[in-house]
Amino acid sequence: MRVLATLTAVLLAFQPALAMAHAHLVKSDPAANSTIRQAPRQLWLNFTVPIRPTVSGVRLTLPDGRRVMLGPLAWVPHDLESVTAPLPQRLPPGRYLVEWSALDPNAHRTHGAFAFTLSR
Repeated sequence: MRVLATLTAVLLAFQPALAMAHAHLVKSDPAANSTIRQAPRQLWLNFTVPIRPTVSGVRLTLPDGRRVMLGPLAWVPHDLESVTAPLPQRLPPGRYLVEWSALDPNAHRTHGAFAFTLSR
């Protein structure tokens, strides 16, 4: 009985840490809700935990409404919480929507979206 009580106490103590194991977007480049003047060559995403790039994805909605899957996602050397994705060449000015889906090492799937604007 004492072992069960100790095990329960340990699991409860680690419950917040388990909740933090999900991949949540911390920051990006271009930044969420930013206005930039020059089209970037790649999208950079930083998460709270490493993600599995081969089973995660990013979709970009262009100003004209067309949707483009970006990829392949690649880890940033020496920063396993960050990935990059190549962006299409010659992005026209306008508002872009970035929709991401991430699978972390514990097989938890998270997703989200943000926008940025390219002005010229």
